Amino acid sequence: MTDHNVFDGHALPVSAWPEADRRAWIEAQLEDDNLLAEPKPAAHLRPSSRELYSRCYGIWLAWLKSEGFLDEGARPEERVTKARLTAYLQAERALGNGARTLVNHAVCLDRMFEVLAPLEDWSWTMPMIYKLKSAVKSVKNHSDLPSIRELFEVGLAVMQKASQPDHGSPKQHAIWFRNGLAIALLAARSLMRRNNLAMIKIDYNLIKEGAGYVLRFSGDEMKGRTRRGGPVPTALTPFIDRFIEIYRPRLLLGKSDEHNMLFISGMGNPITPHNLSDEIGKITFAVFGRRVTAHEFRHATGSSMAKEDPDHVGLVPTILGHAHYRTSESYYIVADEMAAFNRYDKALDRLMRDDISDQKLEGSRI
Repeated sequence: MTDHNVFDGHALPVSAWPEADRRAWIEAQLEDDNLLAEPKPAAHLRPSSRELYSRCYGIWLAWLKSEGFLDEGARPEERVTKARLTAYLQAERALGNGARTLVNHAVCLDRMFEVLAPLEDWSWTMPMIYKLKSAVKSVKNHSDLPSIRELFEVGLAVMQKASQPDHGSPKQHAIWFRNGLAIALLAARSLMRRNNLAMIKIDYNLIKEGAGYVLRFSGDEMKGRTRRGGPVPTALTPFIDRFIEIYRPRLLLGKSDEHNMLFISGMGNPITPHNLSDEIGKITFAVFGRRVTAHEFRHATGSSMAKEDPDHVGLVPTILGHAHYRTSESYYIVADEMAAFNRYDKALDRLMRDDISDQKLEGSRI
């Protein structure tokens, strides 16, 4: 047994895992040149999936350590019991995590159990996961989501606030501008998920073409493994230019820029998907009284199109990258991605004809 620590939801890094767990994880990811050999259980996973699974498993190990259950000499499967898994999920819930987060963590943890101990029977974990999924379905409600226009407008307003020199430090201005740009980009291009947004590379994913920008993601970078992309609304071109030229260098703090990542943390490093999503959540909570997650931007896009332009709701699967759109048991397949984005941009461009002020930020806690 190890000394107890307070469980705060942070993951134990791989370097601090017990030797047996660390070795099993490394071996599970090895690729074999022998085409006839049985593939390793984690060899097929994308880098983003490996990072997610290892983080969830690291949180599990951190909880075990906090409870004194992290026996360094035990095999990974020997530490897993129904009682412990239930207590772990309860501890995560006590930290304020919702049902959806618990489902995601439970699923990732179950996958890691299968990867680290593939010969074990893990079927007993499924009823727990199904129960959590049922809870998600029962509480799932997006009726209070702001429209995608409102989210886009907030992103613009936050960037305008960052341009006002009468309050905040230069570094704080850069952070505000970064967060506003992230919100506006995500609202304009909800095809991106949280990881896509945080991992945008200049000149690789975000490319200057003529007087504007385009976004491009390879199949390996997208959840559906399908190459995605589209033009960035021209309304955002001056904001992107300003961020790259003025605010991003402030955030780098003189550190190496070899990674060429668009979004930089306040410490001068590429910001993590979790931290960028948290920044977005703080701003949306201050403005709307509820956190809007990166994934909920996709729901806001779909519902906004359905309400504001129902005749073209069939464009939603193309905009979000779905294979199909089902309504009244019919399937609407839209192949022209550029046409879908051009129509979507018309609604956003109308915002720029008005004088966008800080009205939405008045009374908020930003």
